[in-house]
Amino acid sequence: MTSTRASERSAEGKGACRFLCRKPGRWALLLFGALVIHLTSGAAEEKKPEVLCVVGGDLYTITDGILKGGTILCRDGKIEEIGRGVTVPKDAKVIDAKGKAVMPGMVAARASVGVFSGSDKIAEALDPMSLGLELAAASGITAGYVVSGGPSGDNPLGGTNAALKFTFGALDSMVLREPASLNVRFGPSAPVQSFAFREGLRQAREYLRKQGQYQADQKAGKKVPAPAKPNGADDYIALLTRRLPARLQPRDQNDILAALRLVDDYEIRLILDGGTEAWPLATQIAKRNASVILCPRDKQVANEFVSRPTGSSPQTAALLARAGIPLALAPPSPVFSADWIGSDLQTLTFSAAFAVQGGLPEDAALEAITLGPARILGVADRIGSLQVGKDADFLVLDGSPLDIHTFVETTVINGKVCYEKNKSTFFARVKRRQEGAKEEAATAPGK
Repeated sequence: MTSTRASERSAEGKGACRFLCRKPGRWALLLFGALVIHLTSGAAEEKKPEVLCVVGGDLYTITDGILKGGTILCRDGKIEEIGRGVTVPKDAKVIDAKGKAVMPGMVAARASVGVFSGSDKIAEALDPMSLGLELAAASGITAGYVVSGGPSGDNPLGGTNAALKFTFGALDSMVLREPASLNVRFGPSAPVQSFAFREGLRQAREYLRKQGQYQADQKAGKKVPAPAKPNGADDYIALLTRRLPARLQPRDQNDILAALRLVDDYEIRLILDGGTEAWPLATQIAKRNASVILCPRDKQVANEFVSRPTGSSPQTAALLARAGIPLALAPPSPVFSADWIGSDLQTLTFSAAFAVQGGLPEDAALEAITLGPARILGVADRIGSLQVGKDADFLVLDGSPLDIHTFVETTVINGKVCYEKNKSTFFARVKRRQEGAKEEAATAPGK
């Protein structure tokens, strides 16, 4: 009896196969229908909003001071509501931040993280599984500026760069903006490149003038030939139209003064990546609305052969901020490396603390490692502060943001928890000094 039923089922199966083989169109239709059902059901699941709430923390908003005992409600990767009376949805994932500090993810104005070298386009060289991205999350750095290559030979322009989100394992969400600026070599220390850069700007400006006249003639009904665009003019046009800023690395005051003359002559946007000797020129830099990226820990010996003030100063950050200059702080090294222990990218908050020691107010120091660099990179509409509508990128800390004993407990990027200290292989066993002392006392002999 069992054998007979098995034979019947086998015959039915073979018949169905012969039917589908004789009707390939129906077979394709069945497969297509199954695929549609699978995709639509998956899409329905994906559309379910992801809700995250951080409750009871002291919120360092950057733009609106510190909100004690506040709550952040995030939905689908964006900050939806901030305040004390925020209602927590039933379906929300909740992070208890009572007694903790909550601040925006830090933004590194210089970083060498998450990118393979040697590519002409950052978006094509991303390394979302980089160990550096994990360390960035553990250090509270959620975004930053990365560069690949740079000017070489006699060419004043070169390399590429981008503002990236440091999202470990999430390739699609990494690029914020590419490029964020144009890398330029310019100044008395590079006379050949300086001449070429000025000549490129001059030719591009003349082309834009001719192009404007050509368009006016076209509107007037005149038949005139279009002007020829000079080779390599596109980057210079981006500078002249202020679509992108020029990012220079001045070595001393002479380089800074030469860069400021560029702003006077061509009205370009300027980023001074290195402002160790910028403090005596704060008023002049502010007048040109140039931005400065500064490592407060860098030291430079004064030039004894000139009468004007030179060299580094511990008050540089304070003097630049007081002048109203857009400012970003950076550590000595843009990498995570054992060769730079105490000076690598993990010590970004140390640079902010150094600047505070030199007279920079603490709130300005926090801004210079969050919203300040975000503005310089052109991505402040998305990151850098705790504000409704911005990306849900923030940190939960076990102490004051600029205390050297403070650890990041939780890092959230795009509304998703991407780092938890108590589950991390990096710092899970490391405790704050007070906690370690209490545990030692509790386990001491005789207790």
